Amino acid sequence: MKNFQEFCDCVREYVQGTLGEEYSVTMKSVRKNNNIEMEGMLIRHKDSPVAPTVYLNPYYEQYAEGRTIAHIADEVAEVYRNNSTPWKETPDFDFASVRENILFRMVNRGMNREELEHMPHVEIGDFAVGFQWIVNTDDQKIGSVRISDEQAEEWGVTTDELTALAIENAARVTPPVLRNIEDVLYEMISNNGGEICGLTLEELTSERESGEFPMYVLTNSKLHMGATALLALPFLYRFRERIGEDFWILPSSIHEVILIPVSKVDDRSKLAEMVHTINETQVPPQEVLSDEVYSFKEFEELMPEGFRAQLQARA
Repeated sequence: MKNFQEFCDCVREYVQGTLGEEYSVTMKSVRKNNNIEMEGMLIRHKDSPVAPTVYLNPYYEQYAEGRTIAHIADEVAEVYRNNSTPWKETPDFDFASVRENILFRMVNRGMNREELEHMPHVEIGDFAVGFQWIVNTDDQKIGSVRISDEQAEEWGVTTDELTALAIENAARVTPPVLRNIEDVLYEMISNNGGEICGLTLEELTSERESGEFPMYVLTNSKLHMGATALLALPFLYRFRERIGEDFWILPSSIHEVILIPVSKVDDRSKLAEMVHTINETQVPPQEVLSDEVYSFKEFEELMPEGFRAQLQARA
């Protein structure tokens, strides 16, 4: 069995041979969220100024389980074909061009401390809220760029101004989505042959009718960086009013969080233990948000006053 570096070299050579001389295929180590280093394959057509990146770390796990390098390389090439951009000239990334695509990003404060030292951000307990701008082609998100202090200074914008833009854009580009967890499970089970983790549609229907699922999944319409939906305060005020009480926030990943009415669970430590176990066993390291469980009231009170006021004014 090849080691990881040998595996990457083989996949790169295979993809290069598959795509041909009009393409440049190179490798680059990229530091992702939570300080996780990933090995990325950059594939660039000779006429394109941009190079989509395919990360090979998950594929190495498949290789270790017996999948062939040829099959993996074929899939990588197909992933590129399905996500390559039609741009023929360098996109314009000045502030006027990107301001409508500036959005929030929410990450773990401690795990990203070094990176956050060089980025405009707001701290909320165990979370940090930074900013990113997404690159669109035909309304399809193909990538994102984290906004650094240097970039913000070059644009001449403050954290408050970035916040105002992210609030406005999120309402249009990534509005919050809240679903009963049983609806999410029902969809997953239906798409997985009628069973998932030993739970069948019949069992789910029975538990659903008995009211055993007082849990909700909060994300955004893109299902990407959906934990930022926690910043849609007026939306969550309406949810709190609907259930008639405060609720626990379980940070299941950077892409979604779980909400549970506080009256349903009186032992916060059990929730925290559950979140920790899921983060350790089910969530990719780069997608972990936190092990900390907050009530919505606590979460809101941890916000800097000015930042909270901006969010409260959100339409």
